[in-house]
Amino acid sequence: MRFAIYGTGAVGGYYGARLADAGEDVVFIARGDNLQALKTRGLRLDSALGNLHLQVHATDDPAEVGIVDVIIPCVKTHHIPEIAPLMRPMVGPDTMIVTTQNGVDAPDEFGKVLGMEHVLGGAVRVFVILKEPGYIYHGGETCSFVFGEFNHHRTPRSLRLLEVMQRTPGIEPELTTDIEAELWKKEMMIGSFGSMGAITRAPMGIYRSIPESRAMLIACMREIKQVAEAIGISLPNDIVDKTLAFGDAQPAHTTSSLQRDIIAGRKSEMESLIGAVVRMGHAAGLEVPVLSAIYAALLPTEMRARGKLEFES
Repeated sequence: MRFAIYGTGAVGGYYGARLADAGEDVVFIARGDNLQALKTRGLRLDSALGNLHLQVHATDDPAEVGIVDVIIPCVKTHHIPEIAPLMRPMVGPDTMIVTTQNGVDAPDEFGKVLGMEHVLGGAVRVFVILKEPGYIYHGGETCSFVFGEFNHHRTPRSLRLLEVMQRTPGIEPELTTDIEAELWKKEMMIGSFGSMGAITRAPMGIYRSIPESRAMLIACMREIKQVAEAIGISLPNDIVDKTLAFGDAQPAHTTSSLQRDIIAGRKSEMESLIGAVVRMGHAAGLEVPVLSAIYAALLPTEMRARGKLEFES
């Protein structure tokens, strides 16, 4: 199959490298120093599942790529409005766009521009870091890639993609018939811990150990579950307990990308991870008071990062 990885950071670089090493035709779309590194030094991956150093096809121009079988966009959610129109030259009648973004609204954002008939939802779970341009470090052995059609069927195209990923070392694929539930399970984890990390500006081990902040963390999870169920998404009864247990098992120094971006004054995924859930909740007649308060508290900082406000810290 012919793949395009749009946004060759840590996640896109990892899965793209695995597919390319397995013999698939992969084009990496990148920019800046990362693009130059890919063109001159290639793509390096250090991983307990096997190190790679590949010479790759990299470009910053989707128009020169042409139509591909699969596009895996690996940019953050706030970049979707920018890149979705640029992806059009790569989209043919049978092209699949498999999302990997955090939050639950990315598939719809791509679908509005490129057509929902092309979009499959995806949820990746992999601990990777872009240590420097063109150099990715994979920590641990987690490398799952759950994906599925929004019509809840195992279609010929999704089965074909599953077959390709199953024969690719370093990828653990799963084809689900309930991708919405998978996206909300991931939202439960990232949205709740990301919210608490951003508002407390403390590592996970701190706010999960203080009774008052732990109670707030659990409240975030419960509100996310309530919103999901209000819009017709069925989640396991014990999803809050399982998510909390997973978070408790993470290293105490763990921080989320959301809180790191907010602390650094960069644009973040706050709108997708918190704002979208708040808006869905309100539309369903729910108050979601904890998430609403966190969203309101973080909004001025986010607006400043997006150039909509100016003020001194």
